[in-house]
Amino acid sequence: MCSNESNPAPDYLPTMTTELAVSGSELTTLSDLLSSSPALTENPKNASYLAELPSLPLSDLLATPTALSTQSHTLTASLTALAHTSYPTFLSLHKTSLALLNSLSSLDTSLNTLLDTALPALDDAARTFREKSGPTVIDERQRARVVLEQHDKLRDLLDVPVLIDTCVRNGLYAEALALAGHVSTALSALSTIQPQGGEIFGASPHASPLQLVRSLQAEVASSLYSMRLLLLNTLHEPSRKLPAFWKAVQFLRRMQVMSESELALAFVSARIECLQNALQAAERDAGVSATATTDDGDNITGSSAADREKEMDRQADDVARFLKKYIDVWREGAYDLIAQYTTIFLERLQYRQPSSSSHLLAASPLPDPAIRQTLLPTLLGLLLPTIRTYLRRAYPHLAPLATQLAYCSSAMARVGMDFRALLSPLITHAVVDGFARDLRIGAEREWSATLSKHSSPSQSRSTAPSKWLVSSSRPVPPLSSISIQSSSAAHTPPQILTTFSPLAVSLNTYLRALNRLRGLAPMNALGGVSHALESVLAKNGEGLLGYAKEWRGDAKEAEIIRAAGTAYTRVLVPFLRRAVIEGVFSSSCDPHGQDEAQMEVNSTKGVDGASSLSIVVRDWESWLADKSP
Repeated sequence: MCSNESNPAPDYLPTMTTELAVSGSELTTLSDLLSSSPALTENPKNASYLAELPSLPLSDLLATPTALSTQSHTLTASLTALAHTSYPTFLSLHKTSLALLNSLSSLDTSLNTLLDTALPALDDAARTFREKSGPTVIDERQRARVVLEQHDKLRDLLDVPVLIDTCVRNGLYAEALALAGHVSTALSALSTIQPQGGEIFGASPHASPLQLVRSLQAEVASSLYSMRLLLLNTLHEPSRKLPAFWKAVQFLRRMQVMSESELALAFVSARIECLQNALQAAERDAGVSATATTDDGDNITGSSAADREKEMDRQADDVARFLKKYIDVWREGAYDLIAQYTTIFLERLQYRQPSSSSHLLAASPLPDPAIRQTLLPTLLGLLLPTIRTYLRRAYPHLAPLATQLAYCSSAMARVGMDFRALLSPLITHAVVDGFARDLRIGAEREWSATLSKHSSPSQSRSTAPSKWLVSSSRPVPPLSSISIQSSSAAHTPPQILTTFSPLAVSLNTYLRALNRLRGLAPMNALGGVSHALESVLAKNGEGLLGYAKEWRGDAKEAEIIRAAGTAYTRVLVPFLRRAVIEGVFSSSCDPHGQDEAQMEVNSTKGVDGASSLSIVVRDWESWLADKSP
């Protein structure tokens, strides 16, 4: 049933109304119309309108087609006007729609290509890159991560080498070693840091330690090397004493860069070098090296024996002063060296606790015993050769030097270096050599000058004996009276020699040499002194015998020569022998002036030394017997 109320049709159903008007003749009912068009009911608005339509009055239903037709014509006219006025827009919209469709189609093709080809290739390339470069990149990233994580520690460690170098330069060796130990521990921990990946950094066999770690280790090692050089240089400083050496050696032990034997050898070598430098400085300051190499005394000049003796005394005084300083320097240096070596390397274990002594002996053994065994001969090698060379040049100032050497030996005996047994041969040799040199420069050279003056080969005839062999104020005594009295004192010169001026002058020269010998006359030097004396007496007697044999003159001059020869062989020679044996050495001798030891020596020397004097005396006696009237 339809209602009579008027209700205009909604604006959103023009199509349905037209369709209803056009085909009203064919569809008899509304139900047929709705069933023929299912799309009408699918729209929620149509469904609500159709649900409302049966409730409308008939008038409204009858007016609905007209209203819908009017609205349709109005809309058609509006659309036509819009098409005429906005056709460029519709054309542009159409072109744009076509372009959009083409773009979407191309995009679809490109996306398909990307999904089917490009992405699988990219995935393969990424996989290949990861397999080839992945470990290196990861390792570098891990390294960078470690550096970032340890930034504060690294910044502190970078300052440590500078601090170590500063401590070393200022002598703070304990602090330097503590910093070095801290750096070593920190760098060891830094080299084995476990990054986030879980692998220990630097623990793989092919992984290298951080470059920063190597650089820091190199800088620390360089600073410690400088410290070791400074500590070793401390051992070479002459002014340092035991505390400084103990401290330096202890730090070198803590550095663990040298074994105990190497450390002991370095210490001994350094101190011996300092001692050598001190001894060389003493020798340079004395300025006696040039005079100590001459062996025959040719550098001694003087017009007389007294002048030459003064020159020898002056040189001997310089040498004695040098030797005194040299011995003092050697004694102080050698004593300090042995005492310091014993304290630092041999006695240090006795101050430790007994419970830990076995561990210390195993951890730090004693130095090689060969170092101590060779130390004493090395030190003596710095003293004895110099003493052997210069001591004879210090004659006759040997007595204070011998006393000083004895004191030096006693002092060294307290540290196990008693060398007194080695001094006796040196002193004896110096006494003998100095006495022989004294005779050569004095008596022998003066007698040779006198003989060469009066029996020169350039002269056509030698000087007459009466002009130089005898004193003009005294008569020539008979040969039978020219002899030495056995009851006379050994130190009293025979008065008979005053008749023969050259013999008296020569005797004074011999006596001055004997007086110089009395300052130091060891019994071991008796044989050498007697040998030196008799060698000079033999040479001088042989020269006088040569003059006597060459002289050709009257009987009076010949008598003077025989008297002079008799005085030489029977007075001068026995007196000087006795003066040496009894006067200087307080020994006994035979009537000819020889002691038992000297006679035994003479029997084994052939024609040298005392045997040559015996030959000269025998030749004189033979010549005197031949020339006797």
